[in-house]
Amino acid sequence: MRCVKTLLAFFTVVPLKTPELDFRCAWALPYVAAPVVGGVGALVYAATHDSLLAYLALLFATGLNHLDGLADSADALMVRDRERARAVLDDPRRGTAGVFAVAVVVALAAGASPRSPLDYLAADLYSKALTVVAAGYSRPFKPGLGALFIEAARGKWPLAAPALAIAVAYSPAAVAVATAVSLFFFLAIYKHLGGANGDVFGALLEVSRAAYLYALGRVALTQS
Repeated sequence: MRCVKTLLAFFTVVPLKTPELDFRCAWALPYVAAPVVGGVGALVYAATHDSLLAYLALLFATGLNHLDGLADSADALMVRDRERARAVLDDPRRGTAGVFAVAVVVALAAGASPRSPLDYLAADLYSKALTVVAAGYSRPFKPGLGALFIEAARGKWPLAAPALAIAVAYSPAAVAVATAVSLFFFLAIYKHLGGANGDVFGALLEVSRAAYLYALGRVALTQS
């Protein structure tokens, strides 16, 4: 139960107090946090039919935590030296690359043409499942929350596979496109930094969700 509270407190805006972070059930991330985050996006889209408002509501449901990781990771990619790039991750100032990356992700999600409110649930389920699987094959480049998440996911990531299978069943084409884009971005950062940390996983969460939402809309247009 403590681990579930940690996942909700850390990956959503749900105000839960956790004396210590417990990521032992990291594999459960898509089952615990996605219904909250994706559910908020789904409810707002059902009420407004506005993809921008739905995505912004979804972002607020995450506490905006992962956008910070996306901006930091994009900034780090622009620095060639590995040690300096790692230092950029801890710099609270935003460079041009970070601002650009956030703008692109928001534009992609806002430009989606959702088939139904369920798209937001499927997208968040997919992004969290993909992140757990990626963490299971990653190594940290420094101690911290990312290292704890990797340690918890290693060996247990197959438990997140059913969530990924649901996203595949919902739209195989969207998963194929989003996975190609997301892993290209993730592996570029991973290789550049020599490993992963919380910022890198935050970036993967944001890019994969936006890519999946956008791909869902493109698939729907080609089928109509």
